[in-house]
Amino acid sequence: MRRRSERVGLFGMAGLGVLVVLADLLGWLDTIAPGGAIPKITLLVLSSVTVVLLLELDGFRKLDGLDSRLASLSAAVDRGFRHDRHAGLVAVHPRLTDEAFNRYVREAGEITVLNTWIPNLDRLREPLGEALDRRAEVRILLLYPNSLVAPLRDDALKARGVNHLHTSVRAGVRQCLGILEELVSERRRRATHLKVKVYNSLPSVAVYRADEHYLVSVFLHGQLAIDSPQFEIDGADSVLAKQFQRELDTLWGIGFPVNPLTWEQDLDRIRP
Repeated sequence: MRRRSERVGLFGMAGLGVLVVLADLLGWLDTIAPGGAIPKITLLVLSSVTVVLLLELDGFRKLDGLDSRLASLSAAVDRGFRHDRHAGLVAVHPRLTDEAFNRYVREAGEITVLNTWIPNLDRLREPLGEALDRRAEVRILLLYPNSLVAPLRDDALKARGVNHLHTSVRAGVRQCLGILEELVSERRRRATHLKVKVYNSLPSVAVYRADEHYLVSVFLHGQLAIDSPQFEIDGADSVLAKQFQRELDTLWGIGFPVNPLTWEQDLDRIRP
């Protein structure tokens, strides 16, 4: 609408200039405005400029488009600089929010959860089940319940008075395996898309990953990892994402596979 109005206005000014020229040739202008040489010159100049503008209107439109593209490019470059400067870190959250992670899970094709045990697994159960239904790959990494690390983590949680926990790390791992067993029992045809491993090693971080979105926390004394600050990382090619993905791959490589349907027997057979 704006461009149409501009074009109509320019054509009107050009037409007025032509009328002024014709009126001048026919002697009408002297009758209407005797001695008006300056107004005549002014109108002629304006009409000439208007004609030039009309001829160049398409060029101005292209310049407007170029300016818009340059602005978009500048914004993209600026985002890239910020991304590089923060190595992929986009936000820090006070704790893990199940709703936020579940939103990522519902759209993800690859999901990985690394923790000693997953206290919030029950709240993730439905989105993980939906992910299996759409054939997304789900990987779960839990601490080997008989690991010497398990009682040490218990002591670390109790060191600053985390007395509200009604379970130990060892019992928590077994509880998670029971939930995964129920999940697979409900979706036997999708069971192959759920991979579970237990690792007998000192965990460095807890990671909740959905495609290129990572929520990473550390194991603090007296605080569950899900209740600790969460570092949100976006972009699998970012510096931080590569580092934590390497940690995930390392623990996955040394982990022992566990079938959720036969996990109790599998745990008994593990000899670290």
